[in-house]
Amino acid sequence: MKEKKIEIIKPKMCHLETVLQVEQAAWPDVGEGMIAEVEKFKNRIELETIFLLYFDNQPTGVISFEHPNFTSSTILENILEEHAHNGLLNWEEINQKYHLPLDWYKATNDGYIMKNGQSVNNPNSDCLFLIGVGVDYKNKGNGLVNHLIKHTLEQAKKMGKKYVIGYGRLPQLHENHDAPNIKDAEEHLLEKKQGTNLPADYGARFHVFNGAKAVAVIPNAMDDSESKNYGFLAIYKL
Repeated sequence: MKEKKIEIIKPKMCHLETVLQVEQAAWPDVGEGMIAEVEKFKNRIELETIFLLYFDNQPTGVISFEHPNFTSSTILENILEEHAHNGLLNWEEINQKYHLPLDWYKATNDGYIMKNGQSVNNPNSDCLFLIGVGVDYKNKGNGLVNHLIKHTLEQAKKMGKKYVIGYGRLPQLHENHDAPNIKDAEEHLLEKKQGTNLPADYGARFHVFNGAKAVAVIPNAMDDSESKNYGFLAIYKL
């Protein structure tokens, strides 16, 4: 069987409608604010902080990012050192000490990056923040999220970034918990897929598979029924 072609481009404004269609196919109805509306995607295209993936010549995946003004390589290095010594860290303590945004909405300016004179973007940052990654549900199972993550990590390194971070999802948490507490969420994040050293939850697994450290569980990270509003801090050292 002929291998299907994968191409990843940096979209221009003429691709706006295509990008929106891919996003809608990837996130039919997950949580408020997580689906990027027209103005949000316009901002990302103008800032050149988005990639569009074609699979077998069909637009199929998108990944968005920003250059965060709220952290630095020094801060993230310190967090990773604490994690190496202590395991999963307490999100409230991290926030108090290093002043990372409490949730995805604050980290991304509600997904707009720049709006009404407010911005979370600093082009001179030595870090990159992953806003979100999505693949058309019809093409799940082809490893396309991994292609998007790897491509973004490669490009970040070329830009001179030292770290890539994100507030990841835990979409399988709802399968075993109706109302999980922080301990439940932490145990869920630490659970391994059988026969591997990777997380059982696929939302965490693709980050760890591509080199991230899952550092802390984030309560009320985003409005996400599958993840029961929990997320986690993922840190990639480039």
